[in-house]
Amino acid sequence: MKNFLANKPLGFRVTLVATALSLVTALAYLAIYSSSRYMSWQAFGIMIAGVVLTVALIALKQERFAPSALLVGNFLSLLFYGYYIYFYVSSVVTGIQFSGFPLEFFVNIVLYAASLVLSIACVFMRQTVEE
Repeated sequence: MKNFLANKPLGFRVTLVATALSLVTALAYLAIYSSSRYMSWQAFGIMIAGVVLTVALIALKQERFAPSALLVGNFLSLLFYGYYIYFYVSSVVTGIQFSGFPLEFFVNIVLYAASLVLSIACVFMRQTVEE
C-alpha cells in the first residue's frame, strides 16, 4: 500500500479519502432511512455506483477521470435524497410535525455535504504525476 501511494500527488490521496467518505455516507444513509418512507434507493444506488466507478477507474489507471465520476454520483444522489426528504422537511418547517429534526437527519446532511464538497475539490486537484 505504501508503494502504491509513494509517487501519487495529494489530489489522488484526497480522492481516495473522498471515495471512502462517500461509501460511509451511503452506508449511514442506508442505516438511517432504510426502514422509512424517506429512503431513496436511487440515491443509495447512484452513490454506490459512483464509488464503484471511481475505484474501477483507479484500478484501470485512469485516475484523472475518477474524481468526476465520484462527483456525478454524489451530486445525483443528493438530488434524489432531496426529492425524497423534501416532504418531511417541509412538514417540520411549517409546523405540521412538531417533533423537529432528529440528530440522524443532521448527521446525514453533514455527511452528504462533506462528501460533495470534498469530491468537488478533488475535481480541481491534480490526480496524476506531472511528466
